[in-house]
Amino acid sequence: MTNSHIVIDEITKSYGETTIIAPTSLRVDRGEFVSVLGPSGSGKSTILNMIAGLSFPTSGALFARGEKITGPGPDRGMVFQHHALLPWMTARGNIEFGLQSARPELDKDARRARAEEYLGHVGLTHAADRRPARLSGGMQQRVGLARSFAIDPDILLLDEPFGALDALTRRQLQLLLLEIWEANRRTVVMVTHDVDEAILLSDRIVVMSAGPEATIIEDLTVDMGRPREGTGADELRAHLLGLLS
Repeated sequence: MTNSHIVIDEITKSYGETTIIAPTSLRVDRGEFVSVLGPSGSGKSTILNMIAGLSFPTSGALFARGEKITGPGPDRGMVFQHHALLPWMTARGNIEFGLQSARPELDKDARRARAEEYLGHVGLTHAADRRPARLSGGMQQRVGLARSFAIDPDILLLDEPFGALDALTRRQLQLLLLEIWEANRRTVVMVTHDVDEAILLSDRIVVMSAGPEATIIEDLTVDMGRPREGTGADELRAHLLGLLS
């Protein structure tokens, strides 16, 4: 367990008499980018919520940095499919508020400086004073990414963060995420139903079976350089689609 940044140890999840997740185990090393791929109802987001400490297993346990997960913490940042920005705050204010909650040791000037820094990373310095209603969907997700990276978590959790965006914006943000991740190599676990997104971004792809009683049916290492195109990516795509069919 000590060599793994995240450990999922024989967890199950049940609601009443229905078992959503059958016994499931997974280890994620520090700095890995792991995608969890599976059909709707396979428990992907449930597992992510348990890593985040927002939900708990019926049996088994989860660990982050060698410690049992008993609730949310600043070591784990989360980006949702919908941006979850506070509508009455500006882009900058949303990042500063996240920092105030997760990094109380930072004073006001330090929070402002970090918010400006990460708005710059996602190309939104010009929109720092805009509220979410005046931002496009892609810009809102950029603010969500900036907020999570500004908190500087050891572990970043992504729950289909680009699923609600158009194809062009989704591709732009995928590449932006990859650029930021390669610069600091945080541990990332991303839930997605998009095979191409998993191939583009991941070091490993974990495939879940259909629910109920879903569990991991394959754990694949993506042993390809980036950009991931050509025969190798095509073969991996076909294999993944076959697992999901």
